[in-house]
Amino acid sequence: MQILYSIEECIKWRKSLSGSVGFVPTMGALHRGHLSLVKIAKKTCDYVVVSIFINPTQFSENEDLNSYPSMINNDIKHLKNEKIDMVFIPSKEEIYNQKGDEYFYDTPLSKKLEGLSRPHFFKGVTMVVAKLFNIVNPTHAVFGEKDAQQLIIITKMISQNKSPINLIAGKTIRNKYGLAYSSRNSYLSIKEQKEASKIYQSLMLTKQLLDQGERNSQILKNEFIQSIRSVASLKLDYISIADTETLDEVNKIKKKQILVSAAVFLKNVRLIDNFIY
Repeated sequence: MQILYSIEECIKWRKSLSGSVGFVPTMGALHRGHLSLVKIAKKTCDYVVVSIFINPTQFSENEDLNSYPSMINNDIKHLKNEKIDMVFIPSKEEIYNQKGDEYFYDTPLSKKLEGLSRPHFFKGVTMVVAKLFNIVNPTHAVFGEKDAQQLIIITKMISQNKSPINLIAGKTIRNKYGLAYSSRNSYLSIKEQKEASKIYQSLMLTKQLLDQGERNSQILKNEFIQSIRSVASLKLDYISIADTETLDEVNKIKKKQILVSAAVFLKNVRLIDNFIY
């Protein structure tokens, strides 16, 4: 496994290859969720590249950039075990070394759901993903379904830019309590992770009600809220039932596909989860 730090090295390495290249962009602190995406890339492509870059432009001033977990030696060990071909670990200066306007995918989708709570977030995400796509030049990119809105937005960015990249969605991986794997879970004790599993349980309660024929989204949201409130340590940021195409809230659920998603705080840790119905 090669470890490269500069854009120049990465581009040179990529030009030496013939065959398909699978790319998994990460912010490090790798867990089983990330590694499941790496496994998908390995099964699909001739070569696999993983990037590790904690992207400052997707954090606001009051968010956890300075304390975001960095475990670079552990990450490299995990990736060696997966036998990937290259890991790209650029510095902030390497990625954001150009003055002037930066490309980002400007879409109304970025101002909904997560974008309401974190209005800067998707500008930062699409800015860095576009840069990494240009550097790595992958044939395939793998993103997780846990970050559903991100997956939808990146899919549309690839389509609009007519990029020759096949995007693959990886299923959400959960721990034994049902909590979706996230780098931020490292902030939580085992007891707190058990409490946080109530998020998934509450989403599954919503799914159960949908299966039973409930189509009034406000009733579904109220049931979710009551379920979350049963755990005193949890504080709701939002619960959304939205059209998967427009991300507009749906009042009466019809035959269209919907995204049921939520963000919940446990202490200062913000956790997200979702399912598509």
